[in-house]
Amino acid sequence: MFCRRALPVNTLEVVKRLHRGLRGQCNSSYTGYIVTKTTSQEAHSQGWLLLIHQLPPKPTNLRVRIWRKLQKLGAVSIKNSVYVLPANDKTNEDFQWLKQEIESAGGEAAVFRADSVEGATDKEIIVAFRKARDAELAEITAQLDVLAGSICDQTHGKHLSAGRLAAHETELDRLHAELERVIANDFFEAKGRTAAVTAYQRCQAIIRSTQTPARKESKSPRKSDTLATRDYQGRRWMTRRNLHIDRLASAWLIKQFIDKHPRFYFVAEGETDPNAIPFDMFGAEFTHQGEDCTFETMVKRFGLSNVKGLRELGEIVHDIDLKDDKFQRLEAAGLNAIIDGLSETFPDDRKRLQQATVIFDSLFRLLDKQGEKKPSKTRPARKIVRKK
Repeated sequence: MFCRRALPVNTLEVVKRLHRGLRGQCNSSYTGYIVTKTTSQEAHSQGWLLLIHQLPPKPTNLRVRIWRKLQKLGAVSIKNSVYVLPANDKTNEDFQWLKQEIESAGGEAAVFRADSVEGATDKEIIVAFRKARDAELAEITAQLDVLAGSICDQTHGKHLSAGRLAAHETELDRLHAELERVIANDFFEAKGRTAAVTAYQRCQAIIRSTQTPARKESKSPRKSDTLATRDYQGRRWMTRRNLHIDRLASAWLIKQFIDKHPRFYFVAEGETDPNAIPFDMFGAEFTHQGEDCTFETMVKRFGLSNVKGLRELGEIVHDIDLKDDKFQRLEAAGLNAIIDGLSETFPDDRKRLQQATVIFDSLFRLLDKQGEKKPSKTRPARKIVRKK
């Protein structure tokens, strides 16, 4: 199928005829097929997945769109319109979705599994993957170095304003997300990974060193005092990684009711940032106090207890987080199941918080509009009547 001579013009038609001949050997995921019997000196034990496609002339932007998606998947081209990924369940799913998109746009595509590929040894394919990742990592490293240089120059020149610092942090978050994407596609440990990670850590440390430490008087005010949200604008907020109900709800509360432009940092156990405001962490001001979970603590400290939707949402979060059935909220089981689902679907904390925000927004609207009577264990849930 893939030989050293040039591929025929209608490559996909050749593949389709071969595919029909092997139909009895196929499963629902992809075709199992040994492309060549030759053995590479550097064998890739799991084999390869190959996507072969032909695109229609219109829409004109389809070719660019498909190419960009292939780049995001980390696929490399071994022939014209033939792309390869290491074979595993995730890469197969990625190629299958892309195949479906191509076919929906009027193109043709096929996904094959190959133990090896004629015309390219496993070693050559692996080198191609490393070269592609090294190019992406080098670009990210260069951008991180430029960002670090700009911050240092502005700091030394004493013209690093709060607005510029916020813009730098946003850019660092963007580069971090791009770095994580490339690392996820770095199947064969490209040499440039270490330099890119080091550049990110250096840039992160420079930004942290420029931060003004949180004012001590705001860290330990009297419990009877209500904190003013105006003193907590554009701040850095820190909590533990792997967000669940209390930290997700508290982060939502901060963003929607306390700080209009918060910057969240999710740290490993034992890690800290002296310039950030910790919440739901041991020894923090904003954490469990008495019988209250962190969400309830923050609602009370910022004088938001008069907001009915927040009070009731706090009861639901309390019952899920502390598991004491203090308020016996019927909604707790459902919300807990949804949060568990988000945790499985979105391992990245930022993406998980983004998705959870929609859920908390919707639940808050419902709770804030309902009457003062809330559902109990013995009373069926009230029917929601659509407004005409």
